[in-house]
Amino acid sequence: MKGALVSIEAAASGLSSKERKAADFILQHSSEVVRMSLQQLAAASEVSEATIMRLCRSLKFEGYTDMKLRITADLSAVGEENHEYQPFQVGQLMKEVMESVTNNNMKSLKDTLAVIDEEIVEAAVQCMNRARKIAVFGVGASAIIAEDFKLKVNRINKWCETAYSGDMQAVVAANLNEQDVVIGISYSGNNNDVLHALKVAKKNGAKIISLTHFGTSPIADQADYQLFTSSLEQNFRKGAMASRIAQLNVIDMLYVGMVIQNYDSSIESIERTREAIKH
Repeated sequence: MKGALVSIEAAASGLSSKERKAADFILQHSSEVVRMSLQQLAAASEVSEATIMRLCRSLKFEGYTDMKLRITADLSAVGEENHEYQPFQVGQLMKEVMESVTNNNMKSLKDTLAVIDEEIVEAAVQCMNRARKIAVFGVGASAIIAEDFKLKVNRINKWCETAYSGDMQAVVAANLNEQDVVIGISYSGNNNDVLHALKVAKKNGAKIISLTHFGTSPIADQADYQLFTSSLEQNFRKGAMASRIAQLNVIDMLYVGMVIQNYDSSIESIERTREAIKH
C-alpha cells in the first residue's frame, strides 16, 4: 500500500505540465491532501478534476481514493528509517563517497520495491516459464543487465538470447512468435532500437515485458507486463549507478521466481551446469 510519494516523485519528469503542477502540490502538501476531496485538491492545486484523474492513471493508481490511501500509508511510515539521495561533490572524503554510494543504492532498492507490482512480477515469471524462447534487449548499461539475466536463465535450461545493437535486436525479434517472450530493458524507456525490436516482436505475437524507470514511456506502453524501477539520482546519471542496482535487483526477482516455480528441474539443471564448468 505504500509507495505513492515515491511514485509521484519518480514519474514527475514524464508528466504533462498540468499533471506536474498537481504532483508538485501533492508532494509539498501531502499531509493535507489525504484530507481533501477530489474537488478540493483540484482547486488548491489550480488544475481541473480531470487533470487529477489523469495524474492518478499516469501514476498507476486505481483512482483518487487509492492514491490517498497510499499517501496515508507513506505518511504513517515517517518514523521508519528514511534515506534521501545524496549527491556526490568534488572534494568529498573517500569515507563520505563510500557512504553516499551505499546509501543511494539502498534507497534505489527500497523505492523500487515500493513501485513494482508483485502480481505483474508473478505473471511475468509464469509467462517466461511457459515460453519457448526468451529474448532480452538492452543497449549500453542495460546490456549488462540483459547479459546477467541470460547467464542466470541459461543455467536453469531456458533458451535465452541477448542482443545489444539495433540490427541484432531486430533480427532476433523477427524470428520470434507467439510462444516467445521478450524483455526490453531501458531506464528511460525511450531507446529507439529497443522500441523498434519490441514492435517487431509484438507484431509476431511474442509477449513483451518492459523494465523501465517508473512512469509512462514508449517502451512500457508496448509491454504486456510493465516492471518498474525507481532511482532519483541526479548527477552521475549517465553512469547508471543506483538505477543499475535497482534493475539487477528486479532481474534477480524474476530469476528466483522462475526457479521457485520449477524448483526440482531448476536445481537439477544448476547442478549439471556446475559440474560441467567445474572441470
